[in-house]
Amino acid sequence: MKQAAVWMSMNLALGALLCACDAIRPPADQSVGGALVEVAVFEGGYGIGWHQKIAQQFNDERRAQGVQVSLWGDPRVQDKIKPRLLRRDPPDLLLMHQLPFWLLVSAGKVLPLDEALNQPAYGAEKPWRECFLPGMLQSYTSGGKVYAVPSSLGAWACWYDARLFREHGWSVPSTWGEFESLCERIQEAGIAPLAFQGKYPRYAWFTLTALIQRCGGLAAINRDNRMDAGAFSHPDVVRAAGLLQSLAVRFFQPGAMAMTHTESQLQFVNNRAAMIFCGLWLVNEMKATIPAGFEMRCFNVPLVEEGKGNPNLFNGMGLEYVFVPTDARHPKEAADFARYLVSPRNAPDMGRSIGVISPLRGGTPRDTVGPPLQSALDMIERAQGFFNDRLSDLMLAWDNQVMQPNLAALLRGAMTPEAFGAALDAGIAAARRNPDLVIPEYLPFDPVAFGETP
Repeated sequence: MKQAAVWMSMNLALGALLCACDAIRPPADQSVGGALVEVAVFEGGYGIGWHQKIAQQFNDERRAQGVQVSLWGDPRVQDKIKPRLLRRDPPDLLLMHQLPFWLLVSAGKVLPLDEALNQPAYGAEKPWRECFLPGMLQSYTSGGKVYAVPSSLGAWACWYDARLFREHGWSVPSTWGEFESLCERIQEAGIAPLAFQGKYPRYAWFTLTALIQRCGGLAAINRDNRMDAGAFSHPDVVRAAGLLQSLAVRFFQPGAMAMTHTESQLQFVNNRAAMIFCGLWLVNEMKATIPAGFEMRCFNVPLVEEGKGNPNLFNGMGLEYVFVPTDARHPKEAADFARYLVSPRNAPDMGRSIGVISPLRGGTPRDTVGPPLQSALDMIERAQGFFNDRLSDLMLAWDNQVMQPNLAALLRGAMTPEAFGAALDAGIAAARRNPDLVIPEYLPFDPVAFGETP
């Protein structure tokens, strides 16, 4: 009965977002005579050209076996897939986000990938699961089963122009106090210290998550991810929110709260703002607009004085997850292509072709990416590990209706850090009263293993 209720809830959640433009399963290729595996990909900042190249490479190798991949993508792929999930005729493999993933898992609509993970990796003499960096498979693990695997690694950082810094004699800060002093010196030089993607306040959530770890350590991240009562009203989180608010009010570029991500990022690459917090996708997203001589580099969120967190850890996670729907026509072949797509064999070319850092150990040799991502690799290699928030993906309604509007108010200085924490806690308490909310088990980060005092 519970599974039926969850499936009905998922129907409502998906049905409310249906799009008139539906995706149609490609017709069977009569020349194949076997399995035609449909793969749907979110076409974001990285495009789908590389994915199509790998699909063609796979097809060339598998043609004699009668297995072929038909891969397509769209920026609104999730809207095109939702009605097909409801009709129980989805593509065989999905690479996308913004779906109620745990509702799908709870309703038995996503297959575990453990059988494929236990098979040898393409390009390595060990099981596929052993190729992933520690923690990369944790986000979508439940009941000892892995339901999705990342195809890229995400990391949050502060980006700057090394040439501009040299010209002004500015140095990369080691502490938050040094960071604020740097912002003051940048301001005195007549340049805005920080660009910000203000129309999408969620960008600041990743900076806040990093500051929560810097202030309160992994213990604070665990409290938030477990949804402990009063987790966001804890003094460590209130301090982190206060630091973020002070940064926004004093140092965000004027008008930043009205800018889109591309508008603010253009301000950054044109040196109208000296720095910007963003993910690794920034490099590829802005490559066509970066002026000659601009030396994009990044650094980790600095240590917070008297904070409890290891400052070398970074806010990171797997991204661009791939998974196989239970209703796929060719689930084994789809899992095999996932193993091929995210493999030691193909990972270096992903870095070389589209500037993506692989979630696999050693998957991105330094010479496959340019200096901007080499600076990100430096940050990642210095770290003992990474941490992240799970709430914004787990509770989509809370993210949109509670977290983002209150975060925007915090950044504008329209609410106190204490009120911000209380609002987030109240929103979580309300969300948890929903009997259809699916909360998977939480595998906490270990402070001792990552160099922190518990």
